[in-house]
Amino acid sequence: MKYKPVPLIYNPAAGALRRGLEPISQIIAELERRGFAAVPCPTSAAGEATQLARDAVKEGREMIIVCGGDGTINEAAQALVGSETVLAIWPGGTANVLAKDLRLPRRPGDLADLIAAGRTMTISVGRAIKPETNWQRYFLLMAGIGLDAAIVKSVDVRLKRELGFGAYWAAGLNFLVRWPLTPFSITLNEKQYEATLAIVANAPGYGGWFKLAPRARLDDDKLDVCTFNTRSRIEYLTYAVLSLTGSHTLSPHVTYQETQVASANANHSALVQLDGDLAGPLPMRFECVPRALRVICPGPVANGRDSTRRLI
Repeated sequence: MKYKPVPLIYNPAAGALRRGLEPISQIIAELERRGFAAVPCPTSAAGEATQLARDAVKEGREMIIVCGGDGTINEAAQALVGSETVLAIWPGGTANVLAKDLRLPRRPGDLADLIAAGRTMTISVGRAIKPETNWQRYFLLMAGIGLDAAIVKSVDVRLKRELGFGAYWAAGLNFLVRWPLTPFSITLNEKQYEATLAIVANAPGYGGWFKLAPRARLDDDKLDVCTFNTRSRIEYLTYAVLSLTGSHTLSPHVTYQETQVASANANHSALVQLDGDLAGPLPMRFECVPRALRVICPGPVANGRDSTRRLI
């Protein structure tokens, strides 16, 4: 069965595409064998994936495919939230955290089969809002406040091209050695907490290996918030190891709870990152937007329940 042309939005600078665009040709060929005409739509600047996705929604496209990392996927999702256009993800970035949380297959043929099958799931997203302004932005994975965002800001772009996620480790260790931790306050469920790092999570994955919000679910109506209130660099290194299994939540100076709304303020020098991209300083408000985005998914997402349905 032939389907309408499907926009294939991709970031040529993404990890898997830096050495050439052969993967894009492979994607197009795999989809053509299954009756899809994928139309390549490369991005050339920040924010362009949002505009390409917005055009697809206006044109009434049933689905778009995004090949890139979590940042490119986040950009495209800005235009898809609340629409009927389905997001299909072809992992091509440094960490591909959302693809892992959605349990997407890794083999190109299996992934093309999944897209052709058209099985979808509706997930929630997070929304970050700057008070007293018109600025807002959705996040699919997490908002990181404080230490986490400061590390994102200090990542060397050239080193990221060479080492991938290893560049974040290098930036993190360098930051812990050289720079002071910036405290801030965050309000959850009408109670205020002090912290130097907070993760406001819509999904359980973080950076590919870590589980900073181990009980978070993409398909519920809450955000999971993990706060760290320590200025000890040794403690942070310990938390990093414990978070590989999610056991950091039992540690001193760590709180973990669910909420629908969180507000962080009191220190304008503390930064925020959304899905790995810097979003600016506090204050900022975070909220869950339930059932906001349809995605191609093989079955139950990480920590979720089976609520999938067919696209066609």
